[in-house]
Amino acid sequence: MGEDVDFLCKAIDEGYAYFDGERPQWKRACEKWRPIAVHAATRSDFVAALEGLVATLHDDNVTLSERSATTPRRLPWEADLYAVWRDNVAYIDSVRTFGDSDVAGVRPGVALLKIDDVPVEQVVRDRLGTSTPPRRALSWALRHALAGPIRGVESITVRDGQEVSTLRIERTEPHARVGRPVFARRMGDDRDIGYLRVRIGADDAKLPGQLDAALENLMGTKGLLIDIRDHPGPGTPEVTRAILSRFATSEAAWQIRELPQGPRIFDTIAPRGKPYKGKVIVLVDRWTAAEGEAVATGLAAVANARVVGTRMTGLRGELRESTLPHSKVAVSYPAERVYLVNGERRESYVPEVLVDMGAPQGGPADPILYQALKLLEPCPAPACRSGPGSQPPARESLRR
Repeated sequence: MGEDVDFLCKAIDEGYAYFDGERPQWKRACEKWRPIAVHAATRSDFVAALEGLVATLHDDNVTLSERSATTPRRLPWEADLYAVWRDNVAYIDSVRTFGDSDVAGVRPGVALLKIDDVPVEQVVRDRLGTSTPPRRALSWALRHALAGPIRGVESITVRDGQEVSTLRIERTEPHARVGRPVFARRMGDDRDIGYLRVRIGADDAKLPGQLDAALENLMGTKGLLIDIRDHPGPGTPEVTRAILSRFATSEAAWQIRELPQGPRIFDTIAPRGKPYKGKVIVLVDRWTAAEGEAVATGLAAVANARVVGTRMTGLRGELRESTLPHSKVAVSYPAERVYLVNGERRESYVPEVLVDMGAPQGGPADPILYQALKLLEPCPAPACRSGPGSQPPARESLRR
């Protein structure tokens, strides 16, 4: 299997778009993991070695088509907590509603002190194997450590104000998130607000057709809420273009791609069918990732959509896939940098209306939906939402 490792190392070395001076570390990682992969006793052990190798890139947009018996949770799809560093302190930024952590009582905004009784700083250093890791690696290691095991019990110690407590999270095995790719309904006292939940990555073959049917029923509404927070998988560029084309009124640029040492390419989209012409609001959160991020920023570009929510996952780049010659394991990795039409890196994008889930302003059930409705309602949101026909649609999260 040495040839497969060499093939993978060369593909990443020549095609990965985000080394930023870290190519020597990649070459050292290849030297370290090659003998481990070559001497693997089983195919699962071989795949585990490849997982260990690509993990040294600290990039969740680098993935393998096959999983080993010891594969950790894949982020962001199989995680239910998102943590960030602020002033060298780790904080829980977002909690996925009805996930294991939500059930255990974890709430956004608390400081994270320990994971399984080990100080979080030590957990992160041990995972990275260095006392002076780069900032991006620190963030990557924090979120992976916090994701917990595939199954079993994870304990976290948190501080909320002056109160310190330890919470036990019963980790259940990740499973496919099921549901229709597209859900639509009308809202408001006059039924003139459209709500469209698009589950990017759910069933990409069915999504465009269901989207077209849903939009037909929502034509004529004064505004449309497009909710892309329920995100079961990375999605495909074809679905992204199918979505954007229904909101473009003329051919327009929606993103920029750039190969390493190559020219910048402006991607454009042309209208497909009758475009929706009302106000468009896009709802995002920390689990809006990959093609979800492309959809959100693309709608902002072609439909003047306003984006509401937390920062998104921040996965980088446009993917390329290479298949190893002997094992046939495929590796996907970002081969092109991606920018917004204004030249900003897509992974750095900040929603126009940024919602802090640790201190949400209004809407205790769903602060992001609450803030989105405020952009469409001429009267105060609680008053506009009163009455039997005006409540926001049920979603996995209406408690927070």
